[in-house]
Amino acid sequence: MSGNSMVGSENKFLPKFRSLAKEVRKSKEAYLFILIPVALLIVFSLIPMIYGFLMSFTNWNGLQPAKFIGIENYTKILQNKDFHKALLNTVKFAIVSLIGGMGLALILALAIDKLTRFQSFFKVTYFIPVITPMVVVSLVWTLIYNEKGLLNYFLGSFGLDSVGWLTDKRIAMYSIIATSVWQGLGFSMIVFLAALQKIPEHLYEAAKIDGANAFQSFRNVTIPGLKDTLAFLLIYGVIGAFNVFDQIYVMTNGGPVKATETIVFQIFSNFRYLKLGYTSALSYVFLFMLLIISLIQFKVIYKKEE
Repeated sequence: MSGNSMVGSENKFLPKFRSLAKEVRKSKEAYLFILIPVALLIVFSLIPMIYGFLMSFTNWNGLQPAKFIGIENYTKILQNKDFHKALLNTVKFAIVSLIGGMGLALILALAIDKLTRFQSFFKVTYFIPVITPMVVVSLVWTLIYNEKGLLNYFLGSFGLDSVGWLTDKRIAMYSIIATSVWQGLGFSMIVFLAALQKIPEHLYEAAKIDGANAFQSFRNVTIPGLKDTLAFLLIYGVIGAFNVFDQIYVMTNGGPVKATETIVFQIFSNFRYLKLGYTSALSYVFLFMLLIISLIQFKVIYKKEE
C-alpha cells in the first residue's frame, strides 16, 4: 500500500473515530448502565456457550483432561436410538400440547368474552395454576394419577378398572401433556381474551348486516383479528414444549421404558452420568433444532404478512 493511500485511509478513519468518541462522551451514563449487563452476558452466557461448543468435540467427563475426538459425539447422537425416541416424544408433546392447549384456551376465551358478569372471577380462577410452580402442580397431579388416586377412584365408582396413568407406556405421555395443558391454559386464555377485546365491534356488525352467521363471523373476523396473537402463542408454545422437563422429572423420571423421555431430559440424564462432552454435543444439536424451527415459523408468518 502506498504512503498516499495509507494517509487517505487514516483521513477517512479519524473523523469517524472522533465522531464515535464524541458520541460516547455525550452518552457516557447510558453506556455505563449497559456495560455491566453486557459484561455479565459475556461472562455467564457467551463464554460458557463457546466453551461448551469446544467441549462437544471431546470425551470430557469433568474429572480427567478432555481428549479431542472430532465429531464422534455428533455421529453417536444421530445413530442413537434413544435420541430418536426422545426426539419423537418431544415432537409428540409439542404437537398435542399446542393443539390441545391453544384450542381449549381459545374456546374458554370466547366463552368468557361473552360474559357480562364474573369475568374477573374466571380470569383469576384459570390463571392461578399459571403462577403455581410446575413442581407443585406435578406432585399434585401425580397423586391424582396414582393407582389409588382420585381418577381411578372415580373410574372405580362406575365399575371400571384402574388405569396406569403414569405407568402404562401408551398413556403416560398423554397424562403429562394433560397436566401441562392444565397448568398453562390460563396464560393462553388471558392473551386470547385481551386480543378478542381489541377486535372492533363494528366489524362484527358489518358481517351481521352482510348476512354472515356465527361461524362465518368467527372465520372472517375473529381469526384474522387473532393472527398476531396466534403467531405469538405458537412460537412461545413451541419453545416451551421443546424445553419440557420439570413435570417429566417429577412424575415419571422419563419412564416407563423411556416412554416419556424428551431431549432435555436426555441432556440432564447424560449430564448426571458426567458424559459432559456428549452432553455438550446433544445440547448443540437441540439448539440448532430450535433455531431451524424458529426460522421456519418466522418465515411462514412473514410470508403470510407479505
